Amino acid sequence: MGDFTSLLSRLPKWAWPLVGLLLAALLALGIWLVVQVWPEAEDLTWQRILDTGVIRVCTDPSWPPFEFIDERTGEVKGLDVDLASALAARLRPQGPAIRAEMVPVGFDSLYDALLASRCDAILSALPYEAERTEDVAYAVSYFSAGMVIVVRDGTTDITGLDSLPGRVVGVEWGFVPEGNSQQRLLLQALSLRRYDTAGDVLRVLQSGEVGAALVDQVSALDYLHQCQGLRIVGQPFTDVSYVIPVRLDAFRLLAGINRVLIEMREDGTLAGLLDRWF
Repeated sequence: MGDFTSLLSRLPKWAWPLVGLLLAALLALGIWLVVQVWPEAEDLTWQRILDTGVIRVCTDPSWPPFEFIDERTGEVKGLDVDLASALAARLRPQGPAIRAEMVPVGFDSLYDALLASRCDAILSALPYEAERTEDVAYAVSYFSAGMVIVVRDGTTDITGLDSLPGRVVGVEWGFVPEGNSQQRLLLQALSLRRYDTAGDVLRVLQSGEVGAALVDQVSALDYLHQCQGLRIVGQPFTDVSYVIPVRLDAFRLLAGINRVLIEMREDGTLAGLLDRWF
């Protein structure tokens, strides 16, 4: 363990989340193997879900479009809510479908609520945190909120970060170059113009004041959903993975969530949810 800690300390900080996600993937594989080799192994959380037909999902309904309170009905709605419902319906391939019950919790109390068994999983636009893996297990990522490049429609000569030198690029105040060493060098050499919010950055991009914008993918998708004339170039170049945590002893539930998320990714269900809410 000491050798691993020493190795991790020598890695650049931007690589730590990637290492953590790799370890989480290996843990998920290990859990799947346990379920296959020891089918009689007991998961009390999973058994209660099967007995009641309900999976309780904690969420903080204050982050639209992922989760919010509908002012007309008082119900919790959003992308994560729809994902919870779709995921629950597929957890049991045979027999009666399982339904998701949303449990509203303040963001700072989400992990406490999970560990106190107030819910069975968390779905609340929650980023992966490596230091939490001593207490919870994470399912595979369902969304990346990392930084993306946004350009005006019709821009064809910007295909990635290496296309940005020589242009004025809009960012938010507080923007810090991240990524691998080559990406950080590219970002540090750019002519940056800073604005108060991601929305401000995208508005000045639309007006032509800057040639490209670097914002998080959530802000970019939300803005593009409401306004035309802009598009995202490529994939996020930083890693901020939204994940679903469960308790460590809920290994059968974790295996089921991973199976369903992979199925939803492959059959287009996950992309359809993103299209609907963004």
